[in-house]
Amino acid sequence: MLHNRLYLYKKNNMYSTIYKKASNEFKSKKVNDMRFSILVLLGLESGARVSDLLSLTWPNIDFNQNEVSYQNKKSKKNQSQCLSENLIAKIKLFKEVCELNGCLNDYIFFNENKGTVMSRNTATRRANKEFGVSFHELRRVAAKRVANSKGVVMASKYLGHSKVSTTDIYLKVSDSEYKNQMRDLF
Repeated sequence: MLHNRLYLYKKNNMYSTIYKKASNEFKSKKVNDMRFSILVLLGLESGARVSDLLSLTWPNIDFNQNEVSYQNKKSKKNQSQCLSENLIAKIKLFKEVCELNGCLNDYIFFNENKGTVMSRNTATRRANKEFGVSFHELRRVAAKRVANSKGVVMASKYLGHSKVSTTDIYLKVSDSEYKNQMRDLF
């Protein structure tokens, strides 16, 4: 059955590699590095589009419920995603560092040097340079992770898709990926 198909995705691949690298970059305690790490980690955990992430304000983060809420710019629907305690702790620390440095703004991804929110182009260029991926690829990695553990119906809701068939196409499981994963199974 199409909707119960699991997207055979190895957990030790891209998700963990990017998560570790972004977490290490966060440790630098430089505001710009911390900010970008938070953006990448939010992309991996929430599956949100980069444009949705860049418009986040502090009230969009619920530190008590470990959630991020935002309006999906494409569907115009409000979405809410659970976040790990680890990421919530990083976001709290980042907020404290911003307060101490006097650079706290309503927008989480505000660039005080430029006086504006980080641009989509800047975020995309930096993701490609530092991680070798686009934010769209981060969204796909996050979606495959959900589809693997919870199925494609949950992944569809997670991404804010109105049709499961959109998510099925979106996840792009190639024939060679399918065959390689099936060989591992047997």
